[in-house]
Amino acid sequence: MSVLVTDTTGVSYAEIRAGELHRLRPVPGDMRRGVGTNRRAVRHRRGLTVLTAVPETNVPVVNGAADASALSPAPKVPRDKGDADVAGVTAEGTVLAFGRRSANRPSPALYALPWGADAWRDIEVPADFRLSFVAGSAGDTAYVTGGVGGASADPNADERPALFAVDTSRGTVTELPLPDGGPARRRRDRWRLSSIDPTVGRLEDGAFHDDVIVACASYGEAFEHEVLHAADRGRGTWSAVQLQVGEGALAQYVDAHRTGYAFTGFGNLWVSRAGGPWERTALRERLAELLGASARELRAGPAALVDGRLLLAADGAVVSCAPDGGDPRVLCSYDEGTEIRCFVEPPAGGVGDA
Repeated sequence: MSVLVTDTTGVSYAEIRAGELHRLRPVPGDMRRGVGTNRRAVRHRRGLTVLTAVPETNVPVVNGAADASALSPAPKVPRDKGDADVAGVTAEGTVLAFGRRSANRPSPALYALPWGADAWRDIEVPADFRLSFVAGSAGDTAYVTGGVGGASADPNADERPALFAVDTSRGTVTELPLPDGGPARRRRDRWRLSSIDPTVGRLEDGAFHDDVIVACASYGEAFEHEVLHAADRGRGTWSAVQLQVGEGALAQYVDAHRTGYAFTGFGNLWVSRAGGPWERTALRERLAELLGASARELRAGPAALVDGRLLLAADGAVVSCAPDGGDPRVLCSYDEGTEIRCFVEPPAGGVGDA
């Protein structure tokens, strides 16, 4: 198992072996800056891509071998194109980035950097498409979350959740239909903020595999309210549940059986089978007992769902357990001056081990 850690020396690529954290080599850049997606280190078919902040680059990406050797910054996005935000990495190592809207650039902008390319490619995007993050991929196609509409000052007012297929070789973007009628709410969920309508808004970070999409969406003036979506395009089912304020999804995953998972900052694992109703399993107490900590004071850090196991950094330890909270294990402990920044994961939508 591989992780990226930070300490007084900077960022390092490390592996967990026999209960210990082994730092192997440095990673260039600054991991303290947010990049939107929780999936910041991706091991794909071509090697390893890390989303980080490298001085004097306009897109925060470094690429290298699968063991983090020979990491080097990706080519810059030309300055005349303005700033860009990385949206994720495909299974073939292609990085997508979206240009930020501004007065000088009112239309959407999308750039693709295939593995080994020396320049970013422009991809034309329809004016009413709002793209968010890479949720899955197959060959040259990246599946990207987002929304359609949102031309007004309040994008949530006239924007609807959407899923897109981006053909990086042909340079095309196509909307993939989601189930008719929008998401159903859990009957016993009080839907804490009645003004939230899950049929509007934009899908954000998530995972897409075998026609099942799991993603979150944010609402409110400060985006303080979060909703989990799960939809099965094949069966026509779509469910949503509102999280508590501040709960936030840390990791999303769809397994080989088309079951969606989302682990949140409150130590809850939410599960949806084939786009069906979300069910919650509270893992905070179990994790706290395993670590000998107070459940109320448990500090949950980065999380990942890799090959059917939940990985979590909390209270100076890396913990692994089954999705139902069973078979909990402490994989390693680390000192107070060390911080786990992220786990090395497969590409979004991938179901294999990283």
